[in-house]
Amino acid sequence: MSNESFIEELWSIAHELPMVEHPWFKGIIEHRWTREQIIVGEMQHYLRVRTNPIFFGYILVNAVNEKNHALMDVVMENFMEEMAQPVSHVDVMRQFLEEVGITREQADNVEPAPGTMAAIEMIIGGCQRRSALEGIALLSFVEAMHGGAQGVAAKVYRELTGHYQFSPRAAATYHLHAEQDEGHGDRQIEALREFATTDELRDKVRRAVKLGLNAFNLEWDGHVQAMTGKREYWGGRAAVKLQTPQFKIK
Repeated sequence: MSNESFIEELWSIAHELPMVEHPWFKGIIEHRWTREQIIVGEMQHYLRVRTNPIFFGYILVNAVNEKNHALMDVVMENFMEEMAQPVSHVDVMRQFLEEVGITREQADNVEPAPGTMAAIEMIIGGCQRRSALEGIALLSFVEAMHGGAQGVAAKVYRELTGHYQFSPRAAATYHLHAEQDEGHGDRQIEALREFATTDELRDKVRRAVKLGLNAFNLEWDGHVQAMTGKREYWGGRAAVKLQTPQFKIK
C-alpha cells in the first residue's frame, strides 16, 4: 500500500463519522437547539477541553522519550498553539461560560454526561499509553474536519454569533478551532504520511484514528445527552465493521 492510499483509507474511516452530521453540530447549524440547550452542551465541552494540557502533554513526553526529533517539531508546534499564553484554549473556552453567567467553580462542578466521561478517559488514556505518532493519529482527522473556512467550527461560529446572538468573545473557541485546527490536522496527517511506512505502524495508526474518531463522537454525544436528558448515542453513517475470527461454537 502506498502512503497516499493509506491516508485515503484513513479518510474513508473518518467519513463514517462525519462531524458536520453529528446532532450536536447539525442541530446548531440548522437551529434545532435553543440558546439554553447550547449553554448546557458547552458546559460539557468545557469539561473535556480542560483536559487538553494532559493529553497534549502525554504526546509531547512520548515524542521526547522516543527521541523522534522530526515528529517532535510537529507535536511542539501544536502544543504551543494550544497552550499559548496569556490566553490558552481552556481560557478561551471559559469566556463562553463567563458571558452567560457561569463561574469557573460552577463549571468545574458540572457532572459529566456518559459520553463526556467516556471521551475524556479514551483520549487521555489513548495518548498516555500509545506512541507519539499514535497520539497524533488519534487527534488528526477530528481536527482536520473541524478546521478551515469550510470546516465545522467555522459553520458553528457563524450560527452562534448570528442566529443565536452569542458575542464573538463568547464563541471564540470555535473561531480558534476554525483558524488552528486545519493547520493542526494537515500537519498531523502529513506526519502520518511520512512516518507510518510499515504494516505494523499503519495498523497502530489505523487503530488510533478509530479510537480518536469514536472518542470525540462520544464527547459530542455527551453534549446532546446533557441537553436532552437522554442516554442516546449517534451511530454515524456506516455499520460497525469488525474483524472477528471465524470459529465454531462447541
